[in-house]
Amino acid sequence: MATKTPMQGPGSFQWNAGAWFGGQLGGTAWMLAGAAALAPRAPTVAVAWAAGFVVANAVGAALWSRRDRLMPYPAIQAMLATCGVVGASALAFLHLLHPGLVVDRRPWYGISDEPLAAPGLLLLIASLMAWLHVMERAGRKARSGP
Repeated sequence: MATKTPMQGPGSFQWNAGAWFGGQLGGTAWMLAGAAALAPRAPTVAVAWAAGFVVANAVGAALWSRRDRLMPYPAIQAMLATCGVVGASALAFLHLLHPGLVVDRRPWYGISDEPLAAPGLLLLIASLMAWLHVMERAGRKARSGP
């Protein structure tokens, strides 16, 4: 099997396995931990959260497998958008099916019983995407010279 040569990005972002999979797992692991925490009291929601974890990681793996045909910056933005939409959907699903369910608030579970958690997650992801956009533009400007 031939080694893939990743596309070079014109700005700050380049393909990097550690950064890619670290970010991907960091953006989705809370859903898997949450599914485990929710399983005893809300098994349907737990299955949905586990499915969200699988879907988001499948998208990430698909993007990574196309790194020889995809620029790194649009791919990372697509991965962030996927994590945001899937994560917010998971939280919305919890609040719709089990309003008021109080889940263990230990920070490593990533579960909130607050009704604004899903919009807050989307705001966080949108802010991160905007920050990465600024970084990419600065990298492009620096590479193009004065």
